[in-house]
Amino acid sequence: MNFMIRPYQRGEEQYVADLHKKLYSEEYSWGPSFTDYAVKIALDFAKKEKSEKEELFVAETNGVLIGCVMLCETDDAKIGQLRLFAVEKEYRRYGVGTALINTFMEKAKSVGYQKLVLWTASPLSAAIHHYEKIGFQITGAVENHTWSTNGETLDEIKMEMDIGAD
Repeated sequence: MNFMIRPYQRGEEQYVADLHKKLYSEEYSWGPSFTDYAVKIALDFAKKEKSEKEELFVAETNGVLIGCVMLCETDDAKIGQLRLFAVEKEYRRYGVGTALINTFMEKAKSVGYQKLVLWTASPLSAAIHHYEKIGFQITGAVENHTWSTNGETLDEIKMEMDIGAD
């Protein structure tokens, strides 16, 4: 399958918002406390002035968007954050996610981040395994009682990875 990874274009933040709302409500039964949060992150990214240390990347095939990943600044100039990583269900296992992460990592290193952080959740076991495979380590967890619409408790998991020398 042919696809490309590129920086998002104005207006495509709505795709990122809609993708997260759809995937997490359909695949994990997560409700508005999560999906509204993810939508806000995507839409706010497009509204604010972006620094050179941030980017929203999208995957595209034949003019159709099929995935995304975001690199954001944190309060510490040496630490970048991975956010809103997702691939459309029917395009998984074609290397789209790996290409998105590789592009994300190249950008993070090129702008001088020394560490990366992300938050994920316990039901996303395939994602957690993928993050561990590329070098992220679990550094913390917090119980969450609000995301699931079926009353399940899950853990929000913090993962970190060093990518540069101090």
